[in-house]
Amino acid sequence: MWMDVSKKNVVVSEIIGIIRDETTNAMVFRTNLTRLGQLLAYEAAEFLNTKKTEVETSLGKAEVNSIDEDMVVISILRAALPMSEGVLETYSEASIGVVSMSRGKMLQEKGKDFRIDCPYMHIPYLENKFTMIVDPMLASGSTMLYLLKSIENQKPKKIVILCAIACKYGLDRILKKYPEVIIIAGAVDPILDERGYVVPGLGDAGDRAFNT
Repeated sequence: MWMDVSKKNVVVSEIIGIIRDETTNAMVFRTNLTRLGQLLAYEAAEFLNTKKTEVETSLGKAEVNSIDEDMVVISILRAALPMSEGVLETYSEASIGVVSMSRGKMLQEKGKDFRIDCPYMHIPYLENKFTMIVDPMLASGSTMLYLLKSIENQKPKKIVILCAIACKYGLDRILKKYPEVIIIAGAVDPILDERGYVVPGLGDAGDRAFNT
């Protein structure tokens, strides 16, 4: 399944507007990616197992729900770093994995599929873990499919993908192969152009975040 959070949350919609704006500078762009990471992480809480616990107040006991999951957050370098910071502010007990991935040669015409270069991957073992993958842009889906294939034998308990902007083509492609995955997007755009970019999108998230 997938969701477009901007359709129901005006704060997310405003943040998406800020990071889409080509005049937004790198510092403001990073700050709002972090904010977006927090808000999308809250949406992911819907899929967490919980347990009842008690805390002592000065006047007695109070029952609360607590997270009952081993959690891993995987950040796709470099663009996901600001968003991942927001996710980890929400789930401070999560373990952290990092993956360096980039597009290589286009494998199909019109930007539908790419070879993926992955020079570095360091992630905790994922068996029976609630796994969140953070990547600001989900375009053709080639990067995400590469990563999902790389970790599927570890048998994560649940996989939730958090992205700022997703393209309908990439969503459909991923969920056709991995229908059990949950994708939470800040917004969903309709077009994947011939270069493999999401339109209207927001440009290259890594370049914009790091002013390169």
